[in-house]
Amino acid sequence: MRITFWFCLLSVLALPVRAERVLIPGAEIILSAKYLPPPFPEAGPAAAVLLLHGCNGLQATGINPRPDRMASLLQEKGYGVLMLDSFAARDLQEICSVPLSKRTISPRMRAEDARHALEWLKTRKEIDGDRLGVIGWSHGASAVLALLGQKQPSVRAAVGFFPSCSSYLLRDKYQVTAPLLLLVGEEDEWTPAEPCRVLVARADQPTFRLITYPDAFHDFDNFGLKTDDVKRVTMGAFSVSIAFNPEASSDAYRRTFKWLSPWLDLNRMPVVSPAARQGGVVQSKNSGS
Repeated sequence: MRITFWFCLLSVLALPVRAERVLIPGAEIILSAKYLPPPFPEAGPAAAVLLLHGCNGLQATGINPRPDRMASLLQEKGYGVLMLDSFAARDLQEICSVPLSKRTISPRMRAEDARHALEWLKTRKEIDGDRLGVIGWSHGASAVLALLGQKQPSVRAAVGFFPSCSSYLLRDKYQVTAPLLLLVGEEDEWTPAEPCRVLVARADQPTFRLITYPDAFHDFDNFGLKTDDVKRVTMGAFSVSIAFNPEASSDAYRRTFKWLSPWLDLNRMPVVSPAARQGGVVQSKNSGS
């Protein structure tokens, strides 16, 4: 019942949103973004969430409806939303088909983009600069890992959908500087769950959590894909399976809003349960639980 409720909620509330095009000064380039101010200005300065797209970019059509859909849902919560485009200013359309060794943009570079975007949000009078969150997908989620591996007091909480965790295992001890939730499919061949499981276990931080989903592939929350239609996609020198999983997607979105709320909503205090302190890895056996 809960799965059905959340899937219906996503379908009903995730309507097309109208966003303002804005320019954000970066380190060496001017970045573009889509901005949606908080929908209830009379309530005073609101929290805001920065969205970081995956390797197919922000402008992809037909196969990448997630940023706009997530923006709609966040607006329903009263948040401002900034959808940052790290590719356009660098003359990139997508990098999914580009081998890792030939990519001209890294998660670390995108983390720097994110820092400038967060500073831009802090200058907005309608935004409470002390309540900023970040959500990223795939390459953008890897950028979230890079961002939260640095000293980053601007971010109160973050969520990463299927990031690549392998490179962060090379550090002596990766630690997050803000609460971070990772959501990964157990069948993900592109960004496997196991490196993230090891990374979270090594960090041993109560607010660094991993949720994994059985029978879920990469892109499990991509509403642009047909339900349970497993598709093989060529990514550089190899191919991977991607598929939309409505149960995993519904549960992941529910957990995303639940994760952000204690740190971004007014009059809420973060609570870490004793169980959470025992370890940060959870496998979702029932996506609707």
